[in-house]
This record gives sequence, C-alpha cells and structure tokens, in this order.
Amino acid sequence: MAKYQHIFFDLDNTLWDFDKSSVMAFDKIYDIFKLIDYGIPSASHFHHTYFEHNNRLWELYRQGKIDKDFLKIERFRLPLKDYGIVDEKLATDLGESYTDYAARLVALVPNTMEVLSYLKEKNYNIHLITNGFLEVQSVKMEASGLDKMIDKSFVSEVVGFKKPDHRIFYHAMENVGASLEECIMIGDDLSVDIIPAKEIGMTHIYFNRKKISHNEKLDYEIYDLIEICDII
Repeated sequence: MAKYQHIFFDLDNTLWDFDKSSVMAFDKIYDIFKLIDYGIPSASHFHHTYFEHNNRLWELYRQGKIDKDFLKIERFRLPLKDYGIVDEKLATDLGESYTDYAARLVALVPNTMEVLSYLKEKNYNIHLITNGFLEVQSVKMEASGLDKMIDKSFVSEVVGFKKPDHRIFYHAMENVGASLEECIMIGDDLSVDIIPAKEIGMTHIYFNRKKISHNEKLDYEIYDLIEICDII
C-alpha cells in the first residue's frame, strides 16, 4: 500500500472512546449537582435518558437545523423534563459541566496509540475529520496526547461543512495537498464516515467496533483498531 500517504481518522468512538468518557462525565455531574435530590435515581439512568435525546439532536445538528449552543443545553433540558424538572439554570450548568468533563476524562479506544505509533513509524500523514465542537475536540486532543500524533485536524464548525457532506472530505484533501488515490478514511459511523468516503471514491476502512449488521460492500471492515496494521 505504498501509494497511500494520508490517513484520515474520525475522532469520537474511533480513536476517542466517547461512550466511555460520556459515562464517566455523567458519574461526575450526577454527584456534583446532587441529582439524586431531584429524584433522578442514578447516573446511569440519567445517561440513558440523555442518550436518546442527544442522538436525535445531533442528527438535527448535522443537518444544520439547530446550532451547537441550542444542542448543548437542549440535550439536558429535555431529559430533565422527562423527570418532571423544569430548571433552565440547571440545564445550562449541566451542559457546561458535562462538556468540560467529557473532554478531560481521557478514554481512548483500545490500541489507539499503538496503531498511531505504527503509522508514524511508516511515515504516514495522520489527520482527523470530526464533527465535534472545536473547543471540545482540542481539549480531548491535548488531554490524551493525540495532539502529538495528529498532523492536521479538520473540525466541521471551522471548515463549514459537516460529515457526511462530501465537501469536508474534499476540503481536507485539498488542504493537505493530497489526491484521492493517496487517502484512506477510517471511522466507526457507516453513514457519516464511510459511505460518503465510498461515494467520492476514497479508500475506506469501517471500524465496526459494535459489530453492527449492514449490507454495504466496503473496501475494508475491522473490529479492532490493531487490524489496521495488517491492512496498511
């Protein structure tokens, strides 16, 4: 695979274990804000309620129907309402605190550093294409040490396009001076990371960590990041 020079990774749930860091952050805010006193039975119960709203709101954010400030508060306002709690200040404070903890409580996907070190040794250029918020992703990168392994990061709110919009992929390639044939996209989200890469003709590796069933014909599919070393 000598022709490949640029490896583009998604960040959340590809390199950074977003699910794990989110659970740890909920444990923190549940205790800090004494949410048991509001009648919320446990951090895990609250997280499950939040998760359903957050997924739906993120899809609206990706479609450009809501902005990030609304998303950050609404994803707490709605689950609180499910518990019969209407408290705008609490929703805002929870949103700010959660965002901070979720970025600073380091949780990398297993074999992340091993794979990135391997790619660095092979002299590949390693980049990120992420839909996360700039201030959050930057903290994650620094806290985890990923910033020392990544050459360039392309954050949707800076670029102006969100995955799966093809334009964010073309923007990244143009910025690093790469041709389509020199690039590989690696991500955990079939519809957001992999299908758009496939649609523009970019080699892709689907990191199907959760072993989700699908019918897509893909270039590569892996279940552990370490398998990348057998492909590239």
